[in-house]
Amino acid sequence: MAAEVSLFGIRHHGPGSARRLVEALDALRPATVLIEGPADASHLLPMLADPAMATPVALLTYAEDDPARASFFPFANYSPEYQAARWAVAHGAALRFIDLPARDRLGEDEAERDIDEDPIARDPIGVLATAAGYDDGESWWADVIEENPASTSVFTAVAEAMTALRAEAGPLSAREAAREAHMRIEIARAVKESEGPVAVVCGAWHIPALAASTSLTADRALLKGRPKAKIKATWAPWTAPRLARASGYGAGVVAP
Repeated sequence: MAAEVSLFGIRHHGPGSARRLVEALDALRPATVLIEGPADASHLLPMLADPAMATPVALLTYAEDDPARASFFPFANYSPEYQAARWAVAHGAALRFIDLPARDRLGEDEAERDIDEDPIARDPIGVLATAAGYDDGESWWADVIEENPASTSVFTAVAEAMTALRAEAGPLSAREAAREAHMRIEIARAVKESEGPVAVVCGAWHIPALAASTSLTADRALLKGRPKAKIKATWAPWTAPRLARASGYGAGVVAP
């Protein structure tokens, strides 16, 4: 029998998402936890559960031949991905990242990188907020997600909202399509390997695509010819102010 897959759409660095996610994991008791993040840095994930690891902290990946080409993936105590990793280690679940490897991202030519210009893709939460009569996405997310007492209904509602938005959005950039193809492939692999439920923790925007029925052949085709670079990865100290959107961090929050 194939393992059951549960998709949990979260907001990066959302305290409410983190709290509800831990409740959902406690109820599901997954044997495998998959997290949106560079697949080739999965070996570093268990370190987040080390008592000596103090947040905020960032996963640093960089090109071996040019360390200036680097990417940071920050985690705070209230980041759902951080709490998911800690839960997996504490409960003996298999744990890994499933997004495109860092070698892909760092192998891209900056001048040729696809930029997603679709307004819905850029700010799906803002679009939902406007449709619901809110002045801003922060207020909508706080009311519907952060202060919602029911974990199961929250994730169901988020999935339904994102499905409606994705139906109205324009086509994905090549990179975003490749990211979601890679995550689907990794989920399929986990389903075959896992001896119990599989929990997938990812940005809410990706939920409809990861739930879609697509062939492995089609997904693998999207990954052909992707760039590759030799990379290294480690953990680096971070600061709360650099979790703020005002710092230029695309997945940042207004007031970390």
